[in-house]
Amino acid sequence: MFEIGFWEMVLVGVVAMIVVGPERLPGLARTAGMWLGKARRMVADVKAEVDRELHLEEIKQSLRQQVQLTDIDDIKKDLTSQVQAIERDIQAEFDDPGPPPGWRPGAVSAPPPPDWQPPVADSPASEIPPASPPPFEKGVLEKVPPPFENRGQGGLINLEKPASPPPPVVN
Repeated sequence: MFEIGFWEMVLVGVVAMIVVGPERLPGLARTAGMWLGKARRMVADVKAEVDRELHLEEIKQSLRQQVQLTDIDDIKKDLTSQVQAIERDIQAEFDDPGPPPGWRPGAVSAPPPPDWQPPVADSPASEIPPASPPPFEKGVLEKVPPPFENRGQGGLINLEKPASPPPPVVN
């Protein structure tokens, strides 16, 4: 630390022997050694305390990281439960047999007839009755002009849509 060589130590010893005297020199050396030992222990204690503080700081940092990981795990669990709930809702929608036969949008909901059974997937298509087309007003098709009628304009004309009945009122 101070880089004191052998000859400097000999010089200090000779000066101390001349100043203190040979009879008190051993007591002085003992006292100096005691103070030197105390100084070394104090430096070692400070060094150990610094090492403990650094180690505690590393532990605190690892605890902070662990808390963040725990928060991330909690978020992951929440998201997983939400995704599973959505999957269950979607599966329930796919498992729903649908409306009973004869049901129309806007119709009053009522329980299905007692003899109604949901369609079975293994039943042949021949057992399912064909769907009837929606009823048309008589004379609607006669009101529609032909698509390529020439009225003197020389080309295609804009077709007018026939008057349609008003939409049904939903209660």
